[in-house]
Amino acid sequence: MNSKINNFKLVLSGFLIVNIPITFIMLTSIGVTLSFTNLNFTESLIIAFAIGWTYWEFASRYWIKWSLKRGVEKNRLHKIGIKSFVLWPSDMKKIEQIEAKMNQN
Repeated sequence: MNSKINNFKLVLSGFLIVNIPITFIMLTSIGVTLSFTNLNFTESLIIAFAIGWTYWEFASRYWIKWSLKRGVEKNRLHKIGIKSFVLWPSDMKKIEQIEAKMNQN
């Protein structure tokens, strides 16, 4: 299936769905924990990292599904996902699992 989504739109959607919200969530988490708790910066950073990682797991899966539904080929998706800091190099298995689940439905 040929994708009608160009690389720019794919990268932009990754930033809007994954990267920008994670940045906001992590910065807000640091600010809230520093302002309303007795935690130091390192402890606040660890909490923000955990919250951000949790969001990333769900958001990256959503981005993968969104892209696959629009006909983006999984190797292209993986390559662009890595370059745009949405996916890790080891995430090809995640893409394949999501694709398999989508094909079952």
